[in-house]
Amino acid sequence: MTSLKNSKYRYPIVIGVVFVVFISYVFTLIRLQLVNGDYYKEQSTQKIYSTENLTASRGSIFDCNGVSLVTNTTGYCVRFTRALMPKAEQNDIILSLISLLEEHKTAYHDRLPLTKEEPFSYTTSDKKDAALTRLWKTAKLSGTPSAEESFSALVEKYDLSGYTKAEQRKIAGVRYEMEISAFSLSTPYEFAENVSVDVVATIKQLSDLYKGVDIDTRPIRYYTDPSIAPHLLGYVDKIYAEEYQELAEKGYKMNDSVGKSGIEKAMEETLKGTDGTRVIERDSNGKVLNVTVLKEPQGGNNVVLTIDSKLQKVLQDSLKDCIETIARRAHEPGRDGEDADAGAAVVIDVNSGAILASATYPTYTQDEYENKYSDLATDKKLPLFNRAFLGTYAPGSTFKMATGIAALEEEKVGRYEKINDVGKYVKYEGYSPRCWIYSQYGRGHGPQGIEDALKNSCNYYFYESADRLGIDALNRYCIKLGLGIKTGVEIGEATGILAGPKYRASIDEAWYPGDTLQAAIGQSDNLFTPLQLANYVATIVNGGTRYNTHLVKGIYDAVSGVCLEEEKIKVADNLKMKEENFNAIIDGMIACAQRGTAAGVFGASYSISAGAKTGTASVPEGSANGVFVAFAPAENPKIAVSVIVEHGAHGNYVGSVARDVFDSYFSKVSVGDQLTEENTLLP
Repeated sequence: MTSLKNSKYRYPIVIGVVFVVFISYVFTLIRLQLVNGDYYKEQSTQKIYSTENLTASRGSIFDCNGVSLVTNTTGYCVRFTRALMPKAEQNDIILSLISLLEEHKTAYHDRLPLTKEEPFSYTTSDKKDAALTRLWKTAKLSGTPSAEESFSALVEKYDLSGYTKAEQRKIAGVRYEMEISAFSLSTPYEFAENVSVDVVATIKQLSDLYKGVDIDTRPIRYYTDPSIAPHLLGYVDKIYAEEYQELAEKGYKMNDSVGKSGIEKAMEETLKGTDGTRVIERDSNGKVLNVTVLKEPQGGNNVVLTIDSKLQKVLQDSLKDCIETIARRAHEPGRDGEDADAGAAVVIDVNSGAILASATYPTYTQDEYENKYSDLATDKKLPLFNRAFLGTYAPGSTFKMATGIAALEEEKVGRYEKINDVGKYVKYEGYSPRCWIYSQYGRGHGPQGIEDALKNSCNYYFYESADRLGIDALNRYCIKLGLGIKTGVEIGEATGILAGPKYRASIDEAWYPGDTLQAAIGQSDNLFTPLQLANYVATIVNGGTRYNTHLVKGIYDAVSGVCLEEEKIKVADNLKMKEENFNAIIDGMIACAQRGTAAGVFGASYSISAGAKTGTASVPEGSANGVFVAFAPAENPKIAVSVIVEHGAHGNYVGSVARDVFDSYFSKVSVGDQLTEENTLLP
C-alpha cells in the first residue's frame, strides 16, 4: 500500500483537517459568545448572597395625654460586611471612617470601658461591673488587670502597634464592638446609625477605599424631647455576644437592637415588632445586584405611660432650680447647704399608684447618652443613676406619720393624749436622745398631741410612742405602708432598708432599745427610695390602700389604635385605719403645711390646700439631707409628692419643688416662683 507520506492526497487531507478544526472553533465561539454569552458571562462573575433582617419599627411611647415621647424616624446606617472587607486593610478603613464621622460630629458605636484620652482608665470603679468582665474575657485576661494592661492586650490582639496611642484607642473601641457583636461572614456589623447625607455621599464616592462598607436605611429611635425622663424611658442598644444565646431563643438575630433599660427594656416584648427578611445578591466587588424581600417587617405596639410630660418638665426644672438655689444661698446668715448637688423627686396619683412624674438630678439627655457616654459614666456626680427609684435615703421626720399611725392603731397612745416634751428623753441610762428644739433652744415643746407633734415635728412625742409600741409592731405597719419593700414599678427599683432586729441580724449586729427611738424618727438604719416615700404618703392620705406603683397606662395597636391592654391598677395591701386616727394624721400634716415646719413653703394663705411633712436627715459627711413630702388638695387628696435633696440642709428648703408641682398640676398659680423665706426652727 502506498504510504500517506508518498500519497498525492496528503496535502488536501491536512488542509481538510485544519479546516474542520477551524470551523469547529468558530462554531464553539459562536455558541459561547452569541448563543450562550449571557449565561457564561454571569457564571464568570463571582456572586455573594447574604440573608439579612429587615428591622421592624419599634412601637412608639406616649405620655398620659397622648404626647409623643419616643417614636421612630428613618435614617442611614453604616455597616461592615465581613466577606468584602480585606482583613489587612481593616484597621485603616476603620480609622478613616472614624475621622470622617468626627469631622461631621457624628457618633459611632464604642462602648469599650476605657477612657478615650491618656492616661487610660476604666470608666467604672466597680471591678465586678459587667462591662469590665466582658472586656477581660474578650482580651483573654485573668484576675483584675489594670486599664493599661487591658489596653495593651487589645493593641496586641488587634495588631495596632503601627498607630499612635490615640489612634489605637479609637480603632480598638470599634474592633472591640465588632467582636462583642459577633461580627462574622453571616453577621454584618453596624458601625454607626443616623448618619448625615454628607457622610453617606462621601462613603459612596470613596467606595474603592471603603471596601466592605455599606450604607443601609433602618428605623432609628427618636426622642421627641431628649431631656424628658431619660431614666424612665431608657435606651435601646445592640445585642452583645453574651446576651445572644438567651435572646436567640426569643427570635432575636445577632444584629438586632434590644431595650437595655427603663421602659424600653421593661416593655421590650410589646415595643419590638417582628422583623422581615431579605436576600441581597452582590458581585465580587460588593455591588448590589438584586434584593429580594422574603418577608415584610411588622411594627411593634405602642405604649402609653402614666407620665404627664408637662408635669415631668416642671418637676425636672424645679428640682434643678431648688438644688442650685440652696447651694447659692448657703452663705446667708443662718443657712447652710453649700454642698447641695443632687436629688430626686416623685409625683404619684394617690388613688391608683400611677407615677405622674419622676426626676433625678443631675441628669442627662438622650443625645448626651449617645454622644458622651464615657463622660457620663465617669462623672462622679452619677448622672446616669436613677436616684428616684434606686437611691436610698434616711427619711428623717417624714417617717413620723408611720410611727404615729402604728401607735394610735395599736392604742399605745390615745387619740387625744398629750405627751409632755421636756426636751431630753432620759428613760435609758447612758442614752438620752433630744428633741431638735432642745438642741437648738434648750427647751421642749411641752404637751403634744398627735396633730401638734406632726406640726412641730416633735421628736420626743415619737420617742415615747415607739418605746411603748416596740420595733416589731412599728415595722408591721411600716410594711403595710410600703416602707422597705418594692413598690412594683415596671422598671428597676431598690428595696430599701427597714430598720429593726431582722436587718441588724443580717449584718451580724445587735439591736438595742435606743435604736427603736432613732428608728421612730426616721434615722437608725432606715433607708428608702423617693418612690417608696411618695407611695407611703399616697397610702396614708387615701385612707390606707397601698397600690402597686406603675408607669404603663395602656398598650395600643400601632395601626388601628385599638387598646390591647388597659392600665393595671393593683391593690398591694390595705391598712384599714380607724377613721379618727386617719383624720388625726391628715390634720397633723395640714397643720404642718399651714402653721408648722412646712409653713415657709405653703402657709395658711397658699391657694391650694395641702398637707406636708418636713424631714432633715443626718448623713456621715456634709450638710444633712433635706426631705419633704406633701399631698393636695387636703380635702380630697389627688396627688402625693416626695422630694429629697442630698445635703439640702433642711426639709423645708426643698419644699419649693412640691409647691411648683401643685401649681402646675392644679393650674391655679404661676410656676417657678423663687424660694420663700423659710422658718428656721426646723428639724
